[in-house]
Amino acid sequence: MVAFDSLVKSWQPGVVDVTELSLQSAWNWVKQLTCHGTTNTLEALQLAFKDAETEAVYLLTDGRPDQVSLHVCSQLNETSN
Repeated sequence: MVAFDSLVKSWQPGVVDVTELSLQSAWNWVKQLTCHGTTNTLEALQLAFKDAETEAVYLLTDGRPDQVSLHVCSQLNETSN
């Protein structure tokens, strides 16, 4: 999981096995999240896709990206090639 506003931060440095302990830890992390600043969508997606074990990304946001959507998509396409 990756949280993003002006800053981008991940819950863990990589993919984590699903266990009762990891689910509780993730839930505690989510409950403490707050929003401030801007919406750095590009950097959040780049961080999510950086992990080679990532199979899918679900983007949930409450704001318009800082970057133009076409720029975000083109940057992600370049990264995946």
